[in-house]
Amino acid sequence: MGALTTEQTETFRKEGYLIFESFFSPEECAAVKADIDALEAARRGGGPAPWPVEYPHLGSLISEPRVMEIVEAVMGPGFAFHHLHAVRQDAGAPGVNWHQDYEQFPHSNRSHTMVHLFYYFNGLNGEIGDLLVLPRTQKTIVDNGSLWHLGTADLPGTIVVDSLPPGSMVMVNSALWHARRPKPGGEETPRYFADSSYCQAGIRWPAYGNKRWQEMLECARTAGLERGGTYAHLFDEAHFFDDLKGRAMLQAAQGSMILDTKGWEE
Repeated sequence: MGALTTEQTETFRKEGYLIFESFFSPEECAAVKADIDALEAARRGGGPAPWPVEYPHLGSLISEPRVMEIVEAVMGPGFAFHHLHAVRQDAGAPGVNWHQDYEQFPHSNRSHTMVHLFYYFNGLNGEIGDLLVLPRTQKTIVDNGSLWHLGTADLPGTIVVDSLPPGSMVMVNSALWHARRPKPGGEETPRYFADSSYCQAGIRWPAYGNKRWQEMLECARTAGLERGGTYAHLFDEAHFFDDLKGRAMLQAAQGSMILDTKGWEE
């Protein structure tokens, strides 16, 4: 049996997301939460915080073999790691408006797949923030922030995810519209959250959005996250182009960019 059933694969293709309850054990959750606490302390210390990839249990999420099997099941071999985020969201944490996270400049197609994996190490219990997803929106071509004005209100067809056991994982097509709706409560149960993202092989993707993306990939390699070379493809810089340079060129563009592409003929 593969990492995903035929039904799961078809559901992800159509709906744009899958939920895996209790994907991580209590022991794994405790180890990652300790890393997130250490990362939060470093952020509050005044100096530059380490990359999340440098923390042993957080970093291991990137190339966790069970995760790799699932990602490969939906995008094939040779894919790239894009980024890892981690945060402890305490009571009163703000929400995140409707958006999508697919990386492309300019947005024009969805030829290749990008996925985000959302990790909830304390689960979800209706406090601090609910995950909102809008199924079947992953093929709609919109810029990342084009939906921001919609806030976190329900849209027609919205699915609210507000009850998950600790250690659950949600995989979304990165182009799927999603949001986090702020909720009261959570004083006794902070929301330990991480997300990692992966890009299908075959095209060059915008690199993680700052000048240090190559340093981040090198840190991951130094930390042994290639796992003896098995997952070296994750950290191959050839998957990417410089995000900041791409943004600058896009801002300078005029008119329909299709006219500048190779092979265009009037």
